[in-house]
Amino acid sequence: FSRSYSSFVILCFGGILLQTDDLQDHIIICGFGRVGQIIAQLLSERLIPFVALDVRSDRVAIGRALDLPVYFGDAGSREVLHKVGAERASAAAVTLDSPGANYRTVWALSKHFPKVKTFVRAHDVDHGLNLEKAGATAVVPETLEPSLQLAAAVLAQAKLPTTEIAAIINEFRSRHLAELTELSEASGSSLGYGFNRPMTMSKAKSQSPDFSDDNQVSDGTAAI
Repeated sequence: FSRSYSSFVILCFGGILLQTDDLQDHIIICGFGRVGQIIAQLLSERLIPFVALDVRSDRVAIGRALDLPVYFGDAGSREVLHKVGAERASAAAVTLDSPGANYRTVWALSKHFPKVKTFVRAHDVDHGLNLEKAGATAVVPETLEPSLQLAAAVLAQAKLPTTEIAAIINEFRSRHLAELTELSEASGSSLGYGFNRPMTMSKAKSQSPDFSDDNQVSDGTAAI
């Protein structure tokens, strides 16, 4: 697997990308935390080319130790996105830690690289709506499935039958997604699991992005 990326990038001191011309139809993973790492694993197992960005040195070290294309860089920066070939990327998965950083990255991708489809996790419904206004292609609520898994474990401890637990969880999931679908129809958003509207629908642009909660590169951190 590691050899499949050898032609994609050439690095020099400080993590600066010298060449990204060979990157084509790749995925940009913005944030290499637990969610980003899972996405990277799924992509790498299928030899789907990707590049991951993070501003935490420990996360980058994890990726590099696995010989994965993970680099220091602020995913909300137009320059950084350009250096990882965003203009030729097929999609971006935005999984940064803070709502503001996610918003800023979605806005940057939508504004500067509008052909890139952006898939982003949302902290809650309000955050998801703001992400869609910033130009997200699809928004996924981050709390639903983990909450359902935890609830299932608690119900199992309460000695409910497995079949009954499954029915309870499925009913709640269906009801919750139905509520999100109703909200999406009323608001024109694709909230839910993000696939209620055509993927080719033009992205809305935010008029006044709030970058107060940026996931900025800290002092001394090398950036792409």
